[in-house]
Amino acid sequence: MNHSAKSLLVGTVGAAGLLLATSATANADTTHKVVKNDTIWDLSQKYGVSIADLEKANNIDGNSHLIFVGQTLTIPTSGSTTDTATTNQVTVKAGDTLWAIAKAHGVSVDQLRSLNGLAADAFIIHPGDVLKVTGQAQNVQQSVSIPETTVQTPTQETQPPVQEEQTQTPVISANHVSYTVKEGDSLYIIAQAYGVTVESLRQSNVLGATLQIGQTLIINDPTKNPTAQEETQQSTTVEDVVDSVQEDVQVDAPVQSTPSVSTDNNTNNSANSNSSSSSNAGSNTTVQQPVAPSTPSVSTPSYSGAAIAQYASTFIGVPYVWGGTTPSGFDCSGLTQYVYAHFGKSIGRNTIAQENAGTIIPVSQAQVGDLLFWGSRGSTYHVGIYMGGNTYLAAPEPGRSVSTGNMTYFMPSFAVHVN
Repeated sequence: MNHSAKSLLVGTVGAAGLLLATSATANADTTHKVVKNDTIWDLSQKYGVSIADLEKANNIDGNSHLIFVGQTLTIPTSGSTTDTATTNQVTVKAGDTLWAIAKAHGVSVDQLRSLNGLAADAFIIHPGDVLKVTGQAQNVQQSVSIPETTVQTPTQETQPPVQEEQTQTPVISANHVSYTVKEGDSLYIIAQAYGVTVESLRQSNVLGATLQIGQTLIINDPTKNPTAQEETQQSTTVEDVVDSVQEDVQVDAPVQSTPSVSTDNNTNNSANSNSSSSSNAGSNTTVQQPVAPSTPSVSTPSYSGAAIAQYASTFIGVPYVWGGTTPSGFDCSGLTQYVYAHFGKSIGRNTIAQENAGTIIPVSQAQVGDLLFWGSRGSTYHVGIYMGGNTYLAAPEPGRSVSTGNMTYFMPSFAVHVN
């Protein structure tokens, strides 16, 4: 009897084990063990169920959506907890995407496609479209494809405009000329030389952040044909100014002065008559003395604040380069140094040195062409050129180009009138 009971017990335990193994196999596809970085949103996308269904099946707080590593979650089958006759709808507005609508209503993108009979790879919707967000699916998609399509959806929505910019084809008119970029050129200078706009140059050429020396540009419908003389004038340098100054040097010829030397009659009255006569005769004598040639007078170059402002504006569009001091690239003090050097003025290389290049005045008394500084004296961090009104010109910061700004939004601390 004991042997039989033991055999019966072993058989029962074996059958129970087989039943449990079978049950575990059956439930393997309906549970998920939480691993690091899992979220309710990720799991809803992976298994094609709504966040609400997933949280309801596992008693998860709908406010915190909190799950733990190692936690075993039951994955409800699609439609098991949201089978309802009620259908909620949403009208698509400008800026809406399938991804945004799905997230707002706690469903997956593929569920949204299924409810509305959209293709598995559809992502384009239009303002005014009416979409179902709950209800009976029109075309149920397999959950296996969900991870692939949902990962690609945001990228597909953002790629078209980026590709459009990268594949933009230059617009070239029948009447066009070619121009090779030289040192010191900028889009503004080239546009002015050919009588076109900077925007026209951008439309007819694929341009990077900066112009490259030797780069060939297409210029559509030019209204000017620069001559060699105009090109020479545009390339005027500080050396040209010095040459013109030397031509204006005025050298006075040696002058021999003829001072008249006369005797003092009161003094000579005490002398004898012969001495007096001799002295009187000497009073009519003119003594010529050689005088050394006078020092040549050099006329300094004349300039006005308006001329400084006008010359500075020719560098609009030149890129900001840290430590840059040439038209290939400027930093803020490099630009002001270069502009003033063109007029024969040495104001120093950095903002601290340029503070001492003239008379410090309030910003309210600044005149066109004066230097504007930002920061306290002795520790200024930015400098520009006053253009009149509320406008200044400066090389602002890396990633930007020489441009004008409004002092209403960026008020300088003080100004300097260069002596």
